[in-house]
Amino acid sequence: MNFTKTALAFGSAIGVQELLKAIQRVSVNDVLGVAGLERKPSTLAQFLPAAALITVSAAVGAAIALLVAPSSGTKLRARLSDGIDEAKHKLSDSIGQFETSRAQRHSIS
Repeated sequence: MNFTKTALAFGSAIGVQELLKAIQRVSVNDVLGVAGLERKPSTLAQFLPAAALITVSAAVGAAIALLVAPSSGTKLRARLSDGIDEAKHKLSDSIGQFETSRAQRHSIS
């Protein structure tokens, strides 16, 4: 038995295994990156930052309007408290709807 042939065959087998592992790690984004391309971001990824910015802007505007409007301190605190409670409820409802729709999309896939 020739030791050199056995060593080369064993080395080739290890090399093939490493090559297969490397091929399995390649993703679509890697291939697109080589060509100078990238995937289009999802609609949700584009929508969420804009929606968050609008929500934060509306909250800041509402808070400033409440602070500038003429009213007593007690009434102002009550209105702020009511507004914060309402915002919490709307936010929790929105999160619940988002999680439900996300779970439905994943169960369909």
